Amino acid sequence: MDAMQHVHSESYDDVAAAEQGWVGVSAPAWLPADAEGIETTATNDETNAVIAVRGGTAPVGCEEGTRRSLPFDGRYGGFASGDELPDTVLLCGPYEVVETDAGWLGWFTATEAGQTPDDV
Repeated sequence: MDAMQHVHSESYDDVAAAEQGWVGVSAPAWLPADAEGIETTATNDETNAVIAVRGGTAPVGCEEGTRRSLPFDGRYGGFASGDELPDTVLLCGPYEVVETDAGWLGWFTATEAGQTPDDV
């Protein structure tokens, strides 16, 4: 189904595997060093991405801020509207991140045509 939706999905056992195998752009710097079960789906042009992390301590290099967007894909959290997400999130570089029951959910949404997380 990913090919039909113009997205690609990957999964990694831990951060070391994610850093070696991340597809399309650099692995996000915010991933907790002790995170496991990392899953990601991104558009083929990398302008949208969503990342689910099982466990892990707090994300790295983040500060609290106002949520700007929604995850483009709900397969890791199922947020149909902003009502399910807090207005305040962790801003981790170009990513927005929230804590979930399982760990962390982060997403990137381009604000300019063709923009990727590596561009911000």
